[in-house]
Amino acid sequence: MRRTHRTRRGASIRPVLFSLLLLVAAVFAVRMLTPAATGGGQGASPLGTSAPPAGRSSGVQAMTATGIPCTLTELGEAAVHTGDLVLVNNWTLYQFPEEQPLQCIYEEKTASYYVRDKEVYLAPHALDALNALMDAFQAQGGSKTVNVVAGYRTKDFQQHLFDQSAARNGQAHAEKFVAQPGGSEHHTGLVVDFSILREDGASEEYRGQGEYAWINQNCHRYGWIVRYGAEKEALTGIADEPWHFRYAGVPHAIAMAAEDLCLEEYTDYLKGFPFDGPHLLVECADGTYEIWYCAGTAAYLPDSGEYTVSGNNVDGLIVTCKTE
Repeated sequence: MRRTHRTRRGASIRPVLFSLLLLVAAVFAVRMLTPAATGGGQGASPLGTSAPPAGRSSGVQAMTATGIPCTLTELGEAAVHTGDLVLVNNWTLYQFPEEQPLQCIYEEKTASYYVRDKEVYLAPHALDALNALMDAFQAQGGSKTVNVVAGYRTKDFQQHLFDQSAARNGQAHAEKFVAQPGGSEHHTGLVVDFSILREDGASEEYRGQGEYAWINQNCHRYGWIVRYGAEKEALTGIADEPWHFRYAGVPHAIAMAAEDLCLEEYTDYLKGFPFDGPHLLVECADGTYEIWYCAGTAAYLPDSGEYTVSGNNVDGLIVTCKTE
């Protein structure tokens, strides 16, 4: 509300003006705390639940247009740099956490695919989604030939890969095909690279063609996206990599597929759905998910129910809540 100047027209009209100002302020506050909702895409996989993240409640409460009661909670700067939707590229570097849960793929994978060795790691919930995707691929007729050759990488190992590529192919080639240390999505533990392993032990590059086209065309239903497409190179800074899959979670992978957005675009797209404005609704097989963006380190979190919170690694937080 803008500050008004005092008038000299007499004390008799001051109570009326004061009442009008209170009414305008009340209407504005109601509009800010009751956001509207909009439609979205369609999908076929559930969103995982998460306990409310540690944070300090401000006591400020509000309700979404779909009736979800929320409380404004301060989550801290670290929350902006963690979660399934963190943007990582050569100019948005990954913020390494003190602790990072990882699972050995070899120990927990299903029988529908191979893994290079026992040193390939992935975030546990992403590994569950990988198993679901590859089991579905085999169930619809896919062969057991996909080999996971890369997962989590340390900053030092990424430096080794970059230096190795530059030495073999030149600096320009390395900058086009290999992320800078700190700029690799592999640091997140949410990424896998595929190759093809034949029965005779021969290895082939994975191109997402032929029978494997089903994986690239359906991975979003299991929370995965093909991160780097040739048509998005100007935005991602990385050339076409049909073998590089990033876990973003349902329903975000579904929304990105529906809108044909890479993660750089989707990060900006979500800013169009602030808590105090229209929210993004994405319909999935198990229900509808409501998504909103909160700038900074505080977010309106649902008081109950299934929801997740992710930072975008830039300037804010995304809340994803399953509606009743």
